[in-house]
Amino acid sequence: MSQDTTSQNATTVRAAGNEHEDRSSAAGLKIFTIARYNLVRMFRERANLFFVLVFPILIIAILGTQFSGDEAPEVGVSGTGELVERTIERLQDSGAAEVRRVDSAGELRELVEDETVPAGVVVPDEAETALRGGESLEITMVLGPGDDAAQLEGVLTRAFEAEAVVPRVSGELLSRTDASDDEVAAAVEDTEAALPAIDVERVLAGGGDPDDEEYGVDQVAVGMLLLMTFLNALTGAASLIQSRKHGVSRRMVGTPTSISTIVVGEGAGRWSVGMFQAVYIMIASGLLFGVSWGNIPSAVVVLVLFTAVAAGAAMLVGAVMHNDEQAAGITVMVGLGLGALGGSMLPLELFGSTMRTIAHVTPHAWALDAFNELSRHDGTVADILPELGVLAAFAAVLFSLAAWRLRLTLTRL
Repeated sequence: MSQDTTSQNATTVRAAGNEHEDRSSAAGLKIFTIARYNLVRMFRERANLFFVLVFPILIIAILGTQFSGDEAPEVGVSGTGELVERTIERLQDSGAAEVRRVDSAGELRELVEDETVPAGVVVPDEAETALRGGESLEITMVLGPGDDAAQLEGVLTRAFEAEAVVPRVSGELLSRTDASDDEVAAAVEDTEAALPAIDVERVLAGGGDPDDEEYGVDQVAVGMLLLMTFLNALTGAASLIQSRKHGVSRRMVGTPTSISTIVVGEGAGRWSVGMFQAVYIMIASGLLFGVSWGNIPSAVVVLVLFTAVAAGAAMLVGAVMHNDEQAAGITVMVGLGLGALGGSMLPLELFGSTMRTIAHVTPHAWALDAFNELSRHDGTVADILPELGVLAAFAAVLFSLAAWRLRLTLTRL
């Protein structure tokens, strides 16, 4: 009898285990089905195709071109001779300016008047000879309107002054010694080469890295990714309200589907919509504009958590509100407001210290900090653990509140 009882108990345990596995598999399939339905539903509306696929890339292209500071300003130079050639080489090697050679002073003035170039300089012929002869050199600056022209005037002046030293010193030595031209030129060149180099350490009084790249296409892409990912996931709250209004949620509850499965499935649906948007922007901006996202696995971790925050917020709105049209309007305003406050529209570097602190009440600011660490400083997951922890906390709180509220709402159907 004991052997029969043991065999029956073992059979019962195996059957229970198989039943549990079957239920788990069925629940997983249902969660996947609900999530896939939400993703497909998004693409059935033609307006979504524009706002998900076209609009973000269009904004990145426009703003990235507007704010990009990667290219040096172009200046015009009219003149010939050794001094001009050396100065042009100095400007281009230093990256201070790109030089456009202009044939005449009149042509240079036309270029500046048309704002083709912000500034230019006219150098008289035989400038090198004049300096060697001890004469002063007069060059003409042609300036356009705006601050760029004033800054470039200083750049051009310093470049010509630096290159004027050698011929001026050579002329003085020739007038005071019996040495030949070749001997003086060799002595001056040797002296110039032996001058000690000056190493400049650049620091910011308020902290930070002065070599951080300017606000350009990379920062525009990050901001647009966070803004559109959060916004599109958040507007999905209207879909959840519609499912409740049209009886879809009621019919799901009437099937052998647990409330937990429905809640997780709806959350996965919001997350899949946001994740699709984020990955699409990341890939498209990288291919089209060469945007650098730093360490890709680490960037994906940031996306997963930030999208979870957006999905949790959408779930909470969808569970609390009952009017989908009203919810759509509110979510757009909230999404844009949080994006602006969190630095998605204007870089956090331009915020004051107080506003920068306030900005970090949003998940956007923490995600921006994480992406900046990855792209600007070659960071990895280990370097952004504080930011990941905050995003995970945001997601956990929002999902917990949303799950509680949605469960309460569904059980009252």
